[in-house]
Amino acid sequence: MGFFSKRPEIDHAEQDRQLERDTREAGLRFREIRDRISNGTATREDKRIFNATRTRAGRIK
Repeated sequence: MGFFSKRPEIDHAEQDRQLERDTREAGLRFREIRDRISNGTATREDKRIFNATRTRAGRIK
């Protein structure tokens, strides 16, 4: 940002750490849902999330 900018300075290292944390958490949740689907204890919401991530996986990178 410029010298007179009113925006706060961006901490890129913190953003990278947050992205890593979120990615790790999302992977953990997805594995839990996949396990519940495989052993038959999944809720309707679990199936909805699982199907949404599988159909969008090819388009979102």
